[in-house]
Amino acid sequence: MVSKKILLEEIDADEIAKKIKQKAQKAANEEELRIGFAIVLDPLLESWEISPAYERHASGMRCIVSGIRKDALYGTVILEFKAPGKLDSQKEFEKAKEQVKKYIKNEAVDKKYYGRYFGVLTDGYHISFIRFRKETWEETELLEINSHTILRLLEAIRGLRRKPIDAALLLEDFGPKSEVSRKSILIFYNNLEKTKSSRTKMLFNDWRRVFSQVCSYSTEKLKGLIKYYGIEKEKIVDVEKLMFAIHTYYTILMKLLTSEIVTLFADSLIGSYLKKIEEAYLKDNKEMMEELKELEEGGIFRELGIKNFLEADYFAWYLDEWSSEIATAIYEISKKLLDYEPATVELTPERIKDLFKRLYQNLVPRDVRHKLGEYFTPDWLAELLLEEVGYDGNPDKSVLDPACGSGTFLVLTIKKMREYAQEHFIDERTLLSKIVNDVKGIDLNPLAVLASKANYLIALADLLRYRPKEGIEIPIYLADSIAVGRRAKLSGEWEMYIKTVEGELWIPHEVIDKGKLSIILYDIEFCIHNKYSPEQFENYLKRTYELKEESVESLKRLYIKLLSLESRGKNRIWTRILRNSFSPLLMKKFDYVIGNPPWINWEHLPQFYREQTRGLWEWYGLTKRTKGMGLGKVKRDMAMLFVARCLDRYTKDGGKFAFLIPFTVYKTQAGAGFRSFLAKGKNENVKVPCKILKIHDLVTLYPFEGAVNRTSLLILKKEERTEFPIPCIMWHNPRSKGIDQEAELEEVRGTTKQFELVFLPIEKGKAESPWMEITEKAYEGVKKILKKQVKVYKAHKGVDTSYNSIYWLKVLNKVPSGLQVKNLNDIGKKKVILVTSVIESELVYPLVRGRDQKKWYVSPSSYIIVPHNPNGKCIDETSMKMSFPKTYGYLMKFEKELKQRAYVSLTKKGEPFYTLQNISWYTFTNYKVVWKHISGKISGKAKMSAALLRPIQDKYIGKKIIIPDHSLVFISTEKLEEGYYLAAVLNSIISSFLVRRDHPIIQV
Repeated sequence: MVSKKILLEEIDADEIAKKIKQKAQKAANEEELRIGFAIVLDPLLESWEISPAYERHASGMRCIVSGIRKDALYGTVILEFKAPGKLDSQKEFEKAKEQVKKYIKNEAVDKKYYGRYFGVLTDGYHISFIRFRKETWEETELLEINSHTILRLLEAIRGLRRKPIDAALLLEDFGPKSEVSRKSILIFYNNLEKTKSSRTKMLFNDWRRVFSQVCSYSTEKLKGLIKYYGIEKEKIVDVEKLMFAIHTYYTILMKLLTSEIVTLFADSLIGSYLKKIEEAYLKDNKEMMEELKELEEGGIFRELGIKNFLEADYFAWYLDEWSSEIATAIYEISKKLLDYEPATVELTPERIKDLFKRLYQNLVPRDVRHKLGEYFTPDWLAELLLEEVGYDGNPDKSVLDPACGSGTFLVLTIKKMREYAQEHFIDERTLLSKIVNDVKGIDLNPLAVLASKANYLIALADLLRYRPKEGIEIPIYLADSIAVGRRAKLSGEWEMYIKTVEGELWIPHEVIDKGKLSIILYDIEFCIHNKYSPEQFENYLKRTYELKEESVESLKRLYIKLLSLESRGKNRIWTRILRNSFSPLLMKKFDYVIGNPPWINWEHLPQFYREQTRGLWEWYGLTKRTKGMGLGKVKRDMAMLFVARCLDRYTKDGGKFAFLIPFTVYKTQAGAGFRSFLAKGKNENVKVPCKILKIHDLVTLYPFEGAVNRTSLLILKKEERTEFPIPCIMWHNPRSKGIDQEAELEEVRGTTKQFELVFLPIEKGKAESPWMEITEKAYEGVKKILKKQVKVYKAHKGVDTSYNSIYWLKVLNKVPSGLQVKNLNDIGKKKVILVTSVIESELVYPLVRGRDQKKWYVSPSSYIIVPHNPNGKCIDETSMKMSFPKTYGYLMKFEKELKQRAYVSLTKKGEPFYTLQNISWYTFTNYKVVWKHISGKISGKAKMSAALLRPIQDKYIGKKIIIPDHSLVFISTEKLEEGYYLAAVLNSIISSFLVRRDHPIIQV
């Protein structure tokens, strides 16, 4: 009769270790030791339905335990017995290890199967583990038999019945094509649709606000989710709620799996957490809800000594919508997770990197993620960054990733620290303390923060056994790395504040200065829970802390607001969000600041966030005001501000800094201020010492899954200033497709070529001018050219409407009162309604787009409304109403859309709502030499294809100049002959050499 199944998490490993040692003391040889082991372990193996086979061989006894499933963690565990005390001899120990390896080789036959075997060698007092990994044998030293080593043995044996925790297997069971994911996500979505809970609505709305800050967000970009998840077409789908449901499913999966792993390695008395959830469901789904409520409040993790794994979580809303349907969905997830072996993270750590990255990459379709600007860093690229910045894993050096995403860089940092500690004999307790105190992350995406915390905990794995009595805090925070609101009160005191869907929340700066943020927020939670009145709370503050009267008053106002939210069922999250939001202000500076910041265009950010960060762009000199337009004039990437802010705010003097950023910042007009910052690190208001150590040109590697982003790796040191030329490594990928996401760094090096080049400004002494990338040898020749170079021409970008579907037209007919036109309403990313209208012809011009222009050839394909005078100034509304009433009436139909354009709010007061950007006197010159903004392939080998624009005779509007759109760059000339000459020069081979990679600004 099979005995009751014994859970590994319920086993007293210390007691088993003692019993085995006792058996060893009585054993005279291998056979007697084998019998002793069998007496202790066989009942456990029988409960797991595992039947060991014992065999005698020339040199002793061994136990063979084979698996029963093909996808198990291991196929076979070999336990080799030696006479008690025999392994004390180093010679006998080495000989015994070779016997185990020989057995594995003989049984596996082919080298590719060696890794399916797990070897164990023991003499009853000591134990050693042997396995084949990464083309080499890994052997532990002779370890004492104790609770930890017995657990490792039992984990390996249980691994014969369970799947390894592996991203590919998780994807198969829980990815978008799995029945579990589709059913669960639909259940969560349907509950969001019919919710009446004010708390659920609040959490969803604030998630939506935060989500809009972390990615290039719009509902239009999410529509691909509908088809991906097979939601019927006739149903009107709220794609934002669908995305929220997907995030909820993903977080529940992460929480459950992480709980199971942590309970194993924290030596908990809880046992298997997944089993506990399963049993609660089978008893009563309300009991299951209470278990999950405890989980969501962080109770399970706090009990295990992990203080902050779950806090500020938007995704626990399902508890307020609890139903048998939701209970069943979570039960199905937990039941399937029980097939996995949590000990994988210790037994085969090579499988565990950024575990949850690949799963999320597949839960949201690639095209949707890319539209949102979500790109995940492959491990090989993160390893390259750590290697190039010089991080060797020294635990005495602190590391921050201020845009940590799912934790790729943090996990690899912890891995390096563990390897360093092993090589330098640093004990586990010291190592754990150093990791949690010095390896930190920040991100503004709630989903990313939870994934990063989960990956961080999994990376710690067995180190959790060495946590201190007071517990540990996972140092990853839901916060904005670059901008926190700050305002002065009438009293002169400062408050820090954040904006939420429920309005502003704040903390007096004095609280942060005195390091009292966490404890006072805990006090607020306690007082709200225990129903303190505002006056009682105020008295409590005065008795407990030495704070200024203004600070006490500020905290009392905050308390009153949170009490109000509590009374409306909208609290239980805000103090935790405040604690996270202001955590960056408490951080000391770091030895290394690393990561992959958001690549989001300025104009795609929410209006309130553009206003909040606007001053920082000016502070770091990243933008130079262009008359009438300011920051919105050119398309700037947030990655530039991340570099400046994080170098200044988080990097120690002499510290190193490495970010993956767009390659275009070294070339474009938008990057002029950034290049100046990198070279000088200062303007009138601030000095941030900055020296570029090296740049890696990764453009042709296409490192981000399925994307053609032009990528670079920038490595800085926070010290004096950059010296030109800058060393540069250009990576060349001979294949047309990108590098495999799962590739190893050495594999990438082997399949690509690397060339040593240099970077330097195209204009000598002007760091803000575009930088060219050339060889050292060519640099010597170019220096001579640059010395003689005379600045004659300046290039300009074509007209940018930021709403082409309104300004771009098709002329249908010429009528007595003007032109009958219709807008090209479905062109570009921003769609509008189709309007057919009659407008005046005076403000209509032929339009040439990038696709209309080739080398020596141009053919306008449509028309554009340009409501500006020939001097470039926008025609005021009064003049428009009097002189061009029909055109004004047409534009008024789109007033709302036009006012929402990113740059409109940044124009001078009184500027008309229909104003355009990138427009001046040069736009209206007769002759313009044009070429494409981005010419050549992604390889960056620019192919200059210039053409001359000259006035044309049009059948609808008469003789008019041609207007180039924003995808074209042009130089205006006074004479026709001069234009042809310039076009010939630009089309020459010499010009292509000087222009270099995708150059949108040329000065010749």
